[in-house]
Amino acid sequence: MSIENRQVPRFQDFARARLNELCPLPGFLEDVSKNGCRVRFSNFFAVDIDREYTLTIQPALRSGIKEFELVVQPQWVSQGDDSLEIGFVVLRSPGICQFNRYVAILAGQYQEQLQEA
Repeated sequence: MSIENRQVPRFQDFARARLNELCPLPGFLEDVSKNGCRVRFSNFFAVDIDREYTLTIQPALRSGIKEFELVVQPQWVSQGDDSLEIGFVVLRSPGICQFNRYVAILAGQYQEQLQEA
């Protein structure tokens, strides 16, 4: 999956992400865009890419956004030597407004970093 082919920018952040339906331990949000996100887990489990899941995001405190839930569907799964990565598309969710605000905050921080460089 090539980043250059993406139609919307992705922003990196360090946030916890939980898939309580599949894994008792949290993963970490690797990057996020207005359409989806990539989450890395340190343990392995089976993922049905045809199923919808509830993903709970706990953003970093500096974002000012509280924990929220998203309905997501896996688009791809990649198992490495020591981790499992899942790319999710975000579906209509109760937490979509918080998610959009979160992405906007990350986009603003990215723009600030570019201007400082």
